[in-house]
Amino acid sequence: MGQILPKPVETTLVERHGAKSFRVGVAELSGWRNNMEDAHTVIMRDTWGFFGVFDGHGGQDCSKWVAKELERKIVEYGCPADDAEVKKLILETDQAFLDTNLGSGSTATMCIVHVPAADDGKFKLRVINAGDSRVLLGRRDGTIVDGGGTDQGLTIDHKPNHPSERERIERCGGTVEQTGPCWRVNGDLAVSRGFGDAEYKKTGGPSPEDRPVTANPELGEFTCDKADFLLLVCDGVSEGDFSNPEVVEYVANKLKEHNNDPGEAAKAVCHHSVKQNSKDNVTCMIVMFETAPTLGVQKEFNPGPMAQLDNKPFMTAWIAMADKAGLNLGLAAEKRYELIQDLIKTEDDPAGRLQLKKEMETIQDGPTPVPGAPGSDERREWFKKSAEKWEAALDDPGAGGGGDQRAELMRQILSNPSQASRLFTGGVGGGQPDKPIRKVRVTTLEELKESVVAHPALQWDERMEDMAGAEGEVYKDDTDETSHVRFPELGVTAWLPTSTLREI
Repeated sequence: MGQILPKPVETTLVERHGAKSFRVGVAELSGWRNNMEDAHTVIMRDTWGFFGVFDGHGGQDCSKWVAKELERKIVEYGCPADDAEVKKLILETDQAFLDTNLGSGSTATMCIVHVPAADDGKFKLRVINAGDSRVLLGRRDGTIVDGGGTDQGLTIDHKPNHPSERERIERCGGTVEQTGPCWRVNGDLAVSRGFGDAEYKKTGGPSPEDRPVTANPELGEFTCDKADFLLLVCDGVSEGDFSNPEVVEYVANKLKEHNNDPGEAAKAVCHHSVKQNSKDNVTCMIVMFETAPTLGVQKEFNPGPMAQLDNKPFMTAWIAMADKAGLNLGLAAEKRYELIQDLIKTEDDPAGRLQLKKEMETIQDGPTPVPGAPGSDERREWFKKSAEKWEAALDDPGAGGGGDQRAELMRQILSNPSQASRLFTGGVGGGQPDKPIRKVRVTTLEELKESVVAHPALQWDERMEDMAGAEGEVYKDDTDETSHVRFPELGVTAWLPTSTLREI
Protein backbone atom coordinates (compact mmCIF):
# COMPACT_ATOMS: atom_id res chain seq x y z
CA MET A 1 0.00 0.00 0.00
CA GLY A 2 2.96 2.33 0.30
CA GLN A 3 4.29 4.39 3.18
CA ILE A 4 2.32 6.64 5.51
CA LEU A 5 2.57 10.36 4.68
CA PRO A 6 2.80 13.19 7.22
CA LYS A 7 -0.61 14.42 6.00
CA PRO A 8 -3.18 12.92 3.63
CA VAL A 9 -3.20 13.94 -0.01
CA GLU A 10 -6.85 14.99 -0.40
CA THR A 11 -6.79 15.68 -4.11
CA THR A 12 -9.72 13.87 -5.70
CA LEU A 13 -10.20 12.75 -9.27
CA VAL A 14 -13.86 12.46 -10.21
CA GLU A 15 -15.34 10.77 -13.26
CA ARG A 16 -18.96 10.99 -14.36
CA HIS A 17 -20.17 8.37 -16.85
CA GLY A 18 -23.49 8.87 -18.58
CA ALA A 19 -25.51 6.45 -20.74
CA LYS A 20 -29.10 5.55 -21.59
CA SER A 21 -29.54 3.16 -18.67
CA PHE A 22 -26.87 4.24 -16.17
CA ARG A 23 -25.54 7.27 -14.38
CA VAL A 24 -22.20 6.62 -12.67
CA GLY A 25 -19.87 8.62 -10.46
CA VAL A 26 -16.36 7.50 -9.47
CA ALA A 27 -14.02 9.33 -7.11
CA GLU A 28 -10.55 8.43 -5.89
CA LEU A 29 -7.88 9.89 -3.64
CA SER A 30 -4.53 8.57 -2.44
CA GLY A 31 -5.06 9.70 1.17
CA TRP A 32 -2.26 8.90 3.62
CA ARG A 33 -0.46 6.60 1.15
CA ASN A 34 2.40 7.77 -1.03
CA ASN A 35 1.22 5.67 -4.00
CA MET A 36 -2.23 5.50 -5.60
CA GLU A 37 -2.70 1.80 -6.30
CA ASP A 38 -6.46 1.67 -7.06
CA ALA A 39 -8.00 1.34 -10.52
CA HIS A 40 -11.52 0.93 -11.89
CA THR A 41 -13.46 0.21 -15.05
CA VAL A 42 -16.90 1.21 -16.34
CA ILE A 43 -18.53 -0.38 -19.39
CA MET A 44 -22.11 0.63 -20.22
CA ARG A 45 -24.51 -0.63 -22.87
CA ASP A 46 -28.25 -0.09 -23.28
CA THR A 47 -29.16 -3.45 -21.75
CA TRP A 48 -26.23 -4.18 -19.43
CA GLY A 49 -23.24 -2.70 -17.68
CA PHE A 50 -19.99 -3.96 -16.18
CA PHE A 51 -18.48 -2.11 -13.21
CA GLY A 52 -15.31 -2.89 -11.25
CA VAL A 53 -13.03 -1.49 -8.55
CA PHE A 54 -9.50 -2.90 -8.19
CA ASP A 55 -7.48 -2.27 -5.04
CA GLY A 56 -3.77 -2.87 -5.65
CA HIS A 57 -1.10 -3.76 -3.13
CA GLY A 58 2.65 -3.94 -3.51
CA GLY A 59 2.44 -1.49 -6.42
CA GLN A 60 -0.05 -0.35 -9.03
CA ASP A 61 0.93 -2.64 -11.91
CA CYS A 62 -1.61 -5.37 -11.22
CA SER A 63 -4.68 -3.22 -10.58
CA LYS A 64 -4.09 -1.03 -13.65
CA TRP A 65 -3.27 -3.97 -15.93
CA VAL A 66 -6.25 -6.07 -14.86
CA ALA A 67 -8.73 -3.17 -15.13
CA LYS A 68 -7.62 -2.46 -18.70
CA GLU A 69 -7.46 -6.11 -19.74
CA LEU A 70 -10.93 -6.94 -18.43
CA GLU A 71 -12.32 -3.88 -20.19
CA ARG A 72 -10.61 -4.88 -23.43
CA LYS A 73 -11.95 -8.42 -23.31
CA ILE A 74 -15.50 -7.47 -22.40
CA VAL A 75 -15.68 -4.75 -25.05
CA GLU A 76 -14.35 -7.20 -27.64
CA TYR A 77 -16.27 -10.34 -26.69
CA GLY A 78 -19.35 -8.96 -24.93
CA CYS A 79 -20.92 -9.57 -21.55
CA PRO A 80 -20.16 -13.01 -20.02
CA ALA A 81 -23.31 -15.09 -20.44
CA ASP A 82 -23.18 -17.09 -17.21
CA ASP A 83 -21.13 -17.89 -14.11
CA ALA A 84 -18.92 -20.32 -16.00
CA GLU A 85 -17.90 -17.61 -18.47
CA VAL A 86 -17.30 -15.14 -15.64
CA LYS A 87 -15.01 -17.57 -13.83
CA LYS A 88 -13.15 -18.37 -17.05
CA LEU A 89 -12.69 -14.66 -17.79
CA ILE A 90 -11.32 -13.92 -14.32
CA LEU A 91 -8.94 -16.88 -14.09
CA GLU A 92 -7.59 -16.42 -17.63
CA THR A 93 -7.00 -12.73 -16.96
CA ASP A 94 -5.15 -13.59 -13.76
CA GLN A 95 -2.93 -16.08 -15.54
CA ALA A 96 -2.22 -13.58 -18.31
CA PHE A 97 -1.06 -11.08 -15.69
CA LEU A 98 1.09 -13.69 -13.94
CA ASP A 99 2.70 -14.45 -17.31
CA THR A 100 3.88 -10.81 -17.55
CA ASN A 101 6.15 -11.42 -14.51
CA LEU A 102 5.12 -8.05 -13.14
CA GLY A 103 4.97 -7.79 -9.37
CA SER A 104 2.14 -6.71 -7.05
CA GLY A 105 -1.42 -7.94 -6.62
CA SER A 106 -4.96 -6.59 -6.52
CA THR A 107 -8.31 -7.38 -5.01
CA ALA A 108 -11.31 -6.96 -7.30
CA THR A 109 -14.98 -6.32 -6.68
CA MET A 110 -17.20 -6.23 -9.76
CA CYS A 111 -20.83 -6.30 -10.79
CA ILE A 112 -22.67 -7.01 -14.05
CA VAL A 113 -26.03 -5.24 -14.16
CA HIS A 114 -28.80 -6.37 -16.54
CA VAL A 115 -31.48 -3.82 -17.42
CA PRO A 116 -35.08 -5.15 -17.30
CA ALA A 117 -37.16 -5.21 -20.47
CA ALA A 118 -39.98 -3.24 -18.82
CA ASP A 119 -39.45 0.11 -17.12
CA ASP A 120 -41.02 -1.15 -13.88
CA GLY A 121 -39.06 -4.43 -13.85
CA LYS A 122 -36.26 -5.55 -11.59
CA PHE A 123 -32.57 -4.99 -12.39
CA LYS A 124 -30.47 -8.16 -12.15
CA LEU A 125 -27.15 -7.87 -10.34
CA ARG A 126 -24.39 -10.44 -10.88
CA VAL A 127 -21.81 -9.77 -8.18
CA ILE A 128 -18.21 -10.94 -8.69
CA ASN A 129 -15.74 -10.66 -5.83
CA ALA A 130 -12.15 -11.66 -5.05
CA GLY A 131 -10.66 -9.93 -2.00
CA ASP A 132 -11.87 -7.43 0.57
CA SER A 133 -13.30 -4.63 -1.56
CA ARG A 134 -17.09 -4.51 -1.37
CA VAL A 135 -20.35 -4.18 -3.29
CA LEU A 136 -23.25 -2.55 -1.42
CA LEU A 137 -26.87 -1.93 -2.38
CA GLY A 138 -28.80 1.03 -1.00
CA ARG A 139 -32.27 2.55 -1.05
CA ARG A 140 -32.94 6.23 -1.59
CA ASP A 141 -34.26 6.49 1.98
CA GLY A 142 -30.75 5.69 3.21
CA THR A 143 -31.30 2.08 4.26
CA ILE A 144 -28.95 -0.68 3.19
CA VAL A 145 -30.22 -3.82 1.47
CA ASP A 146 -28.81 -6.64 3.58
CA GLY A 147 -27.12 -9.02 1.13
CA GLY A 148 -25.91 -11.42 3.81
CA GLY A 149 -22.27 -10.47 3.28
CA THR A 150 -19.72 -8.69 5.44
CA ASP A 151 -21.42 -5.88 7.39
CA GLN A 152 -24.67 -6.40 5.39
CA GLY A 153 -22.93 -6.02 2.02
CA LEU A 154 -23.49 -8.10 -1.11
CA THR A 155 -19.94 -9.49 -0.81
CA ILE A 156 -17.95 -11.37 1.82
CA ASP A 157 -14.42 -10.20 2.63
CA HIS A 158 -11.90 -12.89 1.71
CA LYS A 159 -9.70 -12.89 4.78
CA PRO A 160 -7.15 -15.63 5.63
CA ASN A 161 -8.81 -16.50 8.96
CA HIS A 162 -12.24 -17.14 7.38
CA PRO A 163 -12.81 -20.89 8.02
CA SER A 164 -13.22 -21.94 4.37
CA GLU A 165 -10.38 -19.67 3.24
CA ARG A 166 -8.08 -20.98 5.94
CA GLU A 167 -8.87 -24.58 4.96
CA ARG A 168 -7.88 -23.91 1.36
CA ILE A 169 -4.74 -21.98 2.28
CA GLU A 170 -3.42 -24.71 4.56
CA ARG A 171 -4.49 -27.52 2.22
CA CYS A 172 -2.53 -25.85 -0.57
CA GLY A 173 0.70 -25.48 1.38
CA GLY A 174 0.26 -22.03 2.84
CA THR A 175 0.00 -20.86 6.44
CA VAL A 176 -2.28 -18.45 8.26
CA GLU A 177 -0.47 -16.38 10.88
CA GLN A 178 -1.55 -13.51 13.07
CA THR A 179 0.53 -10.33 12.94
CA GLY A 180 -0.80 -7.85 15.48
CA PRO A 181 -4.57 -7.62 14.95
CA CYS A 182 -4.36 -8.91 11.36
CA TRP A 183 -4.37 -12.48 10.01
CA ARG A 184 -2.10 -12.98 7.01
CA VAL A 185 -1.28 -15.62 4.41
CA ASN A 186 2.25 -16.89 5.17
CA GLY A 187 2.45 -14.12 7.74
CA ASP A 188 2.43 -11.44 5.03
CA LEU A 189 -0.66 -11.00 2.81
CA ALA A 190 -3.86 -9.78 4.50
CA VAL A 191 -6.26 -11.04 1.79
CA SER A 192 -6.74 -14.56 0.49
CA ARG A 193 -8.17 -13.93 -2.99
CA GLY A 194 -7.19 -11.60 -5.78
CA PHE A 195 -5.24 -11.10 -8.99
CA GLY A 196 -1.45 -11.35 -9.12
CA ASP A 197 0.57 -12.14 -5.98
CA ALA A 198 2.51 -14.82 -7.84
CA GLU A 199 4.55 -15.90 -4.81
CA TYR A 200 1.36 -17.15 -3.11
CA LYS A 201 0.28 -19.21 -6.13
CA LYS A 202 3.27 -21.54 -6.38
CA THR A 203 2.00 -24.37 -4.15
CA GLY A 204 -1.16 -26.43 -4.29
CA GLY A 205 -2.95 -26.95 -7.58
CA PRO A 206 -3.07 -28.14 -10.22
CA SER A 207 -6.12 -25.92 -10.80
CA PRO A 208 -5.86 -22.15 -10.10
CA GLU A 209 -8.68 -22.47 -7.56
CA ASP A 210 -6.44 -24.66 -5.38
CA ARG A 211 -3.72 -22.20 -4.43
CA PRO A 212 -3.07 -20.47 -1.09
CA VAL A 213 -4.22 -17.26 -2.80
CA THR A 214 -6.56 -17.52 -5.77
CA ALA A 215 -8.35 -15.22 -8.17
CA ASN A 216 -11.30 -17.64 -8.23
CA PRO A 217 -14.22 -15.22 -7.69
CA GLU A 218 -17.15 -15.66 -5.36
CA LEU A 219 -20.35 -15.08 -7.33
CA GLY A 220 -23.82 -13.97 -6.26
CA GLU A 221 -27.09 -12.83 -7.81
CA PHE A 222 -29.45 -10.16 -6.52
CA THR A 223 -32.23 -7.93 -7.85
CA CYS A 224 -33.02 -4.30 -7.21
CA ASP A 225 -35.41 -1.52 -8.20
CA LYS A 226 -34.70 1.35 -10.53
CA ALA A 227 -34.66 3.82 -7.63
CA ASP A 228 -31.92 1.93 -5.76
CA PHE A 229 -28.20 2.61 -6.11
CA LEU A 230 -25.16 0.36 -6.21
CA LEU A 231 -21.84 1.04 -4.46
CA LEU A 232 -18.47 -0.50 -5.30
CA VAL A 233 -15.78 0.54 -2.81
CA CYS A 234 -12.21 -0.43 -1.99
CA ASP A 235 -11.40 -1.34 1.60
CA GLY A 236 -10.11 2.20 2.11
CA VAL A 237 -13.74 3.20 2.64
CA SER A 238 -14.42 0.53 5.23
CA GLU A 239 -11.08 0.18 7.06
CA GLY A 240 -11.75 3.14 9.36
CA ASP A 241 -14.88 3.96 11.36
CA PHE A 242 -17.32 3.99 8.45
CA SER A 243 -19.66 0.99 8.43
CA ASN A 244 -21.52 -0.19 5.32
CA PRO A 245 -24.93 1.00 6.59
CA GLU A 246 -23.39 4.39 7.41
CA VAL A 247 -21.86 4.62 3.93
CA VAL A 248 -25.23 3.92 2.29
CA GLU A 249 -27.03 6.47 4.46
CA TYR A 250 -24.29 9.03 3.78
CA VAL A 251 -24.55 8.50 0.00
CA ALA A 252 -28.37 8.80 0.06
CA ASN A 253 -28.09 12.14 1.87
CA LYS A 254 -25.41 13.44 -0.50
CA LEU A 255 -27.48 12.47 -3.55
CA LYS A 256 -30.36 14.53 -2.18
CA GLU A 257 -28.02 17.40 -1.37
CA HIS A 258 -26.39 17.42 -4.83
CA ASN A 259 -29.35 16.82 -7.14
CA ASN A 260 -28.62 13.12 -7.67
CA ASP A 261 -25.04 13.73 -8.79
CA PRO A 262 -23.17 10.47 -8.06
CA GLY A 263 -19.83 12.18 -8.74
CA GLU A 264 -20.31 14.65 -5.88
CA ALA A 265 -21.58 11.89 -3.60
CA ALA A 266 -18.60 9.64 -4.39
CA LYS A 267 -16.18 12.51 -3.77
CA ALA A 268 -17.82 13.19 -0.40
CA VAL A 269 -17.49 9.51 0.57
CA CYS A 270 -13.74 9.61 -0.14
CA HIS A 271 -13.17 12.67 2.05
CA HIS A 272 -15.41 11.38 4.83
CA SER A 273 -13.53 8.07 4.84
CA VAL A 274 -10.32 9.96 5.61
CA LYS A 275 -12.10 11.82 8.41
CA GLN A 276 -13.24 8.45 9.73
CA ASN A 277 -9.62 7.30 10.16
CA SER A 278 -8.97 5.51 6.88
CA LYS A 279 -5.23 5.41 6.20
CA ASP A 280 -5.48 3.75 2.78
CA ASN A 281 -6.16 4.78 -0.81
CA VAL A 282 -9.87 5.42 -1.26
CA THR A 283 -12.08 4.70 -4.29
CA CYS A 284 -15.87 4.95 -4.36
CA MET A 285 -18.09 4.12 -7.37
CA ILE A 286 -21.82 4.88 -7.33
CA VAL A 287 -24.04 3.33 -10.00
CA MET A 288 -27.55 4.73 -10.50
CA PHE A 289 -30.09 3.07 -12.78
CA GLU A 290 -31.30 6.06 -14.74
CA THR A 291 -30.54 8.00 -17.89
CA ALA A 292 -27.76 10.50 -17.25
CA PRO A 293 -28.32 14.19 -18.12
CA THR A 294 -25.01 14.18 -20.00
CA LEU A 295 -23.82 11.21 -22.03
CA GLY A 296 -20.21 10.11 -22.27
CA VAL A 297 -17.39 10.63 -19.74
CA GLN A 298 -16.54 13.82 -17.86
CA LYS A 299 -13.43 14.13 -15.70
CA GLU A 300 -12.84 16.59 -12.88
CA PHE A 301 -9.68 17.48 -10.95
CA ASN A 302 -10.16 18.73 -7.38
CA PRO A 303 -6.77 19.80 -5.96
CA GLY A 304 -6.37 19.17 -2.25
CA PRO A 305 -4.27 21.24 0.18
CA MET A 306 -0.58 21.65 -0.62
CA ALA A 307 0.03 21.43 3.11
CA GLN A 308 3.54 19.99 2.91
CA LEU A 309 5.12 21.87 0.01
CA ASP A 310 8.66 21.08 1.20
CA ASN A 311 8.00 17.42 2.01
CA LYS A 312 9.18 15.15 -0.79
CA PRO A 313 6.97 12.07 -0.15
CA PHE A 314 3.86 14.23 0.26
CA MET A 315 4.51 16.35 -2.82
CA THR A 316 5.48 13.30 -4.89
CA ALA A 317 2.07 11.80 -4.10
CA TRP A 318 0.34 15.16 -4.72
CA ILE A 319 2.06 15.57 -8.10
CA ALA A 320 1.20 11.97 -9.03
CA MET A 321 -2.51 12.69 -8.61
CA ALA A 322 -2.17 15.82 -10.76
CA ASP A 323 -0.29 13.83 -13.39
CA LYS A 324 -3.08 11.24 -13.38
CA ALA A 325 -5.42 14.08 -14.33
CA GLY A 326 -3.06 15.19 -17.12
CA LEU A 327 -1.77 18.30 -15.31
CA ASN A 328 1.78 19.33 -14.45
CA LEU A 329 2.63 20.77 -11.04
CA GLY A 330 2.38 24.40 -12.21
CA LEU A 331 -1.13 24.03 -13.65
CA ALA A 332 -2.34 21.96 -10.70
CA ALA A 333 -0.94 24.44 -8.16
CA GLU A 334 -2.59 27.32 -10.02
CA LYS A 335 -5.92 25.51 -9.77
CA ARG A 336 -5.37 24.98 -6.06
CA TYR A 337 -4.48 28.65 -5.56
CA GLU A 338 -7.67 29.80 -7.29
CA LEU A 339 -9.69 27.34 -5.24
CA ILE A 340 -8.22 28.73 -2.02
CA GLN A 341 -9.45 32.20 -2.96
CA ASP A 342 -12.99 30.86 -3.26
CA LEU A 343 -12.80 28.74 -0.11
CA ILE A 344 -11.63 31.66 2.03
CA LYS A 345 -14.75 33.61 1.05
CA THR A 346 -17.10 30.83 2.16
CA GLU A 347 -15.23 29.38 5.17
CA ASP A 348 -17.15 30.20 8.36
CA ASP A 349 -14.68 28.68 10.82
CA PRO A 350 -11.94 31.18 11.83
CA ALA A 351 -9.44 28.35 12.28
CA GLY A 352 -10.29 27.04 8.81
CA ARG A 353 -9.80 30.49 7.26
CA LEU A 354 -6.46 30.84 9.04
CA GLN A 355 -5.32 27.49 7.71
CA LEU A 356 -6.28 28.46 4.16
CA LYS A 357 -4.46 31.77 4.47
CA LYS A 358 -1.33 30.01 5.71
CA GLU A 359 -1.46 27.67 2.73
CA MET A 360 -1.97 30.60 0.37
CA GLU A 361 1.07 32.41 1.80
CA THR A 362 3.12 29.22 1.53
CA ILE A 363 2.32 29.01 -2.18
CA GLN A 364 2.98 32.76 -2.61
CA ASP A 365 6.18 32.45 -0.57
CA GLY A 366 5.07 35.39 1.54
CA PRO A 367 2.21 37.87 1.97
CA THR A 368 2.44 39.29 -1.57
CA PRO A 369 -0.28 37.84 -3.85
CA VAL A 370 0.62 35.95 -7.00
CA PRO A 371 0.92 38.44 -9.90
CA GLY A 372 -1.49 38.61 -12.81
CA ALA A 373 -5.18 37.98 -13.15
CA PRO A 374 -6.64 34.45 -12.92
CA GLY A 375 -5.98 32.64 -16.19
CA SER A 376 -3.55 35.25 -17.48
CA ASP A 377 -0.24 34.45 -19.15
CA GLU A 378 1.56 36.35 -16.40
CA ARG A 379 0.07 34.17 -13.69
CA ARG A 380 0.60 30.99 -15.69
CA GLU A 381 4.29 31.86 -16.15
CA TRP A 382 4.65 32.61 -12.42
CA PHE A 383 3.33 29.17 -11.49
CA LYS A 384 5.49 27.51 -14.13
CA LYS A 385 8.66 29.03 -12.65
CA SER A 386 7.51 28.35 -9.08
CA ALA A 387 6.87 24.71 -9.94
CA GLU A 388 10.38 24.41 -11.34
CA LYS A 389 11.74 25.88 -8.11
CA TRP A 390 9.65 23.55 -5.91
CA GLU A 391 10.65 20.48 -7.89
CA ALA A 392 14.34 21.45 -7.78
CA ALA A 393 14.10 21.82 -4.01
CA LEU A 394 12.45 18.42 -3.70
CA ASP A 395 15.24 16.84 -5.75
CA ASP A 396 17.80 18.22 -3.33
CA PRO A 397 19.25 15.36 -1.24
CA GLY A 398 18.52 17.39 1.89
CA ALA A 399 14.83 17.84 1.07
CA GLY A 400 12.32 17.12 3.82
CA GLY A 401 11.61 13.44 4.27
CA GLY A 402 8.38 11.75 5.13
CA GLY A 403 6.64 8.67 6.37
CA ASP A 404 9.22 5.96 6.84
CA GLN A 405 8.74 2.51 8.29
CA ARG A 406 8.84 3.87 11.82
CA ALA A 407 5.71 5.92 11.11
CA GLU A 408 3.78 2.76 10.35
CA LEU A 409 5.31 1.03 13.39
CA MET A 410 4.27 3.87 15.65
CA ARG A 411 0.72 3.81 14.32
CA GLN A 412 0.49 0.09 15.05
CA ILE A 413 1.90 0.56 18.54
CA LEU A 414 -0.56 3.35 19.29
CA SER A 415 -3.44 1.05 18.36
CA ASN A 416 -2.43 -0.98 21.44
CA PRO A 417 -2.97 1.13 24.59
CA SER A 418 -0.75 -1.16 26.64
CA GLN A 419 2.23 -0.19 24.48
CA ALA A 420 1.46 3.50 24.04
CA SER A 421 3.30 4.39 27.24
CA ARG A 422 6.56 3.48 25.48
CA LEU A 423 6.33 6.84 23.71
CA PHE A 424 6.85 8.48 27.06
CA THR A 425 9.80 6.41 28.27
CA GLY A 426 12.45 5.35 25.81
CA GLY A 427 10.45 6.15 22.69
CA VAL A 428 10.35 4.06 19.53
CA GLY A 429 12.99 3.47 16.94
CA GLY A 430 16.37 3.03 18.55
CA GLY A 431 18.44 4.18 21.46
CA GLN A 432 18.91 7.72 22.65
CA PRO A 433 22.23 9.48 21.95
CA ASP A 434 24.37 10.54 24.88
CA LYS A 435 23.99 14.23 24.14
CA PRO A 436 21.03 16.29 22.87
CA ILE A 437 21.12 17.79 19.39
CA ARG A 438 19.52 21.08 20.45
CA LYS A 439 17.34 22.70 23.08
CA VAL A 440 13.77 23.65 22.18
CA ARG A 441 10.58 25.10 23.55
CA VAL A 442 7.25 23.49 22.61
CA THR A 443 4.59 25.66 21.00
CA THR A 444 1.15 26.44 22.47
CA LEU A 445 -1.21 23.73 23.65
CA GLU A 446 -3.68 24.44 20.82
CA GLU A 447 -1.05 24.13 18.08
CA LEU A 448 0.60 21.12 19.73
CA LYS A 449 -2.65 19.17 19.98
CA GLU A 450 -3.68 20.04 16.43
CA SER A 451 -0.30 18.88 15.05
CA VAL A 452 -0.23 15.65 17.06
CA VAL A 453 -3.79 14.70 16.09
CA ALA A 454 -3.03 15.41 12.42
CA HIS A 455 0.11 13.24 12.35
CA PRO A 456 -0.56 9.61 11.32
CA ALA A 457 2.19 8.20 13.53
CA LEU A 458 1.19 9.98 16.73
CA GLN A 459 -1.74 9.93 19.11
CA TRP A 460 -2.80 12.63 21.53
CA ASP A 461 -2.24 11.85 25.19
CA GLU A 462 -3.37 14.05 28.09
CA ARG A 463 0.20 13.99 29.46
CA MET A 464 1.22 16.05 26.44
CA GLU A 465 -0.66 19.03 27.89
CA ASP A 466 2.23 19.56 30.34
CA MET A 467 4.67 19.70 27.42
CA ALA A 468 3.02 22.77 25.84
CA GLY A 469 5.34 25.73 26.42
CA ALA A 470 7.91 23.55 28.20
CA GLU A 471 11.63 23.44 27.46
CA GLY A 472 13.10 20.18 26.22
CA GLU A 473 16.12 18.57 24.61
CA VAL A 474 15.94 17.00 21.14
CA TYR A 475 17.92 13.76 20.86
CA LYS A 476 16.79 12.67 17.40
CA ASP A 477 14.95 14.00 14.33
CA ASP A 478 13.24 11.41 12.16
CA THR A 479 12.28 11.48 8.49
CA ASP A 480 8.54 11.56 9.19
CA GLU A 481 8.96 15.05 10.70
CA THR A 482 8.86 13.96 14.32
CA SER A 483 11.52 14.54 16.96
CA HIS A 484 12.48 12.59 20.08
CA VAL A 485 12.36 15.12 22.93
CA ARG A 486 13.34 14.74 26.58
CA PHE A 487 11.80 17.01 29.20
CA PRO A 488 14.10 16.98 32.28
CA GLU A 489 11.70 18.91 34.52
CA LEU A 490 8.76 16.67 33.61
CA GLY A 491 10.74 13.45 33.69
CA VAL A 492 9.34 12.17 30.40
CA THR A 493 10.48 11.59 26.84
CA ALA A 494 8.17 11.73 23.83
CA TRP A 495 8.03 11.85 20.05
CA LEU A 496 6.47 15.16 18.94
CA PRO A 497 5.93 16.86 15.56
CA THR A 498 9.11 18.74 14.69
CA SER A 499 7.02 21.71 13.53
CA THR A 500 5.85 22.30 17.12
CA LEU A 501 9.38 22.83 18.45
CA ARG A 502 11.07 26.25 18.60
CA GLU A 503 14.84 26.18 18.95
CA ILE A 504 16.24 28.06 21.93
